Amino acid sequence: MLTSLGLALGFLCASASVANAQTIKAMTVNYVSTTGQQVRAPLTYHRSVNGVSAFGSGLAYSATGGYTSSKGYVKKVKGYVPYQLQKDYAYAQMPASLTVKYIKESTLARRVEKQYLKQINAYRATQGLKSFKHNKSLKSKAIVRSKELWQKTSHVRPNGQSYNANLSGYAEVMAVLPAYFLSTGIATTNTGLGAMLVYNSNGLVSYKKTAKTASNELLTCDQEHRDTELNKWATYSEPAFSFHADGSGMMAQLFELGK
Repeated sequence: MLTSLGLALGFLCASASVANAQTIKAMTVNYVSTTGQQVRAPLTYHRSVNGVSAFGSGLAYSATGGYTSSKGYVKKVKGYVPYQLQKDYAYAQMPASLTVKYIKESTLARRVEKQYLKQINAYRATQGLKSFKHNKSLKSKAIVRSKELWQKTSHVRPNGQSYNANLSGYAEVMAVLPAYFLSTGIATTNTGLGAMLVYNSNGLVSYKKTAKTASNELLTCDQEHRDTELNKWATYSEPAFSFHADGSGMMAQLFELGK
């Protein structure tokens, strides 16, 4: 009788132990570009209790522009910027697999530039001014300047010369876009003119809204920048954005006299 009771109690304790044990869940994360190319090897995360964080527990920008507070499963990929914001998953909601999409930095830049100049020209029209025209040579110079700003955020180039050292007849404005996340989860603070990378409510990069942070800032930050954007002497103007893998960016816009 006592032996039977002891066996029964042992069985109950073992059953309780099994019931309390959590199943180890595995979540495989795939990293692909917007064109379907794999941009880095997949990673698999195993959890028995806690879930998985997208950007980590450090400071990071959220879709609404606020901050959220370890490393997340969204990784920096050289030459690319996350195209879609990802969410955190509690243990109970962890999927077996998910895909993080990235957009090529140069593709993002060209699409934001298109929206930016469209916005500047639209505002110029409200002021009775002509739209800026495109100029291939000026575009090339603007792209060079946007990349030089990573070395020196100044109208003085890294080689010590003015951006207009050859007196080629163009003016320059610039904007800095702060990072929204780092691989450590730590975000940079805004040290520039206030432009930033923006995601829509659906979590996708917004070219239009990102461009608007720059166009709005340069039209409102001070009279000198506004006057440059609304000048009557330039026939051509070309903006160029340069993004890095953490989502931060630089922007330079050049203006050239009419001929």
